[in-house]
Amino acid sequence: MPRQRQNLEHQALERFEEIARKYCCPLFKGQGSDNRISIEGKTYFQFGDLRVDTGNYYVVIEVESAGGVTNLVKYWHCLENRASDIEKPVVLFHVFRQVSRNDYGSHLVLWDFLWNKMSNALGDTRIKAARYTYRDLQGLEPVINEFEKHLKHKA
Repeated sequence: MPRQRQNLEHQALERFEEIARKYCCPLFKGQGSDNRISIEGKTYFQFGDLRVDTGNYYVVIEVESAGGVTNLVKYWHCLENRASDIEKPVVLFHVFRQVSRNDYGSHLVLWDFLWNKMSNALGDTRIKAARYTYRDLQGLEPVINEFEKHLKHKA
């Protein structure tokens, strides 16, 4: 019988949210109007699965349970075309769930390629991004530790 995929996105985000609340940073999540970057009319991008405003930059968590680069490339589009909507630099944690070691390998290769092009085009003052993989919730701890460092050292 084929392995059934689990969507651990919600459970993964709970841990990041817990850390953000510990540091009393304003946080935004979901598809509400306070977590959107307007494109035109009723078209918008979600500004992170979870976004924390540290005062000087936004720390954004994008958690994937099905791979893809859309949640990376939207920031390129927005920083080039909607820069006034993103007032501070972005620190992006892009987290991919893998069922096996090579799961979504092609997506990760494309992510690395795209990030190289993005960072060259935008420079390192507007966005910093890293991708991470995990298989289960315990595998998120190194990412959560990095996330917490950004909240501890609000720059």
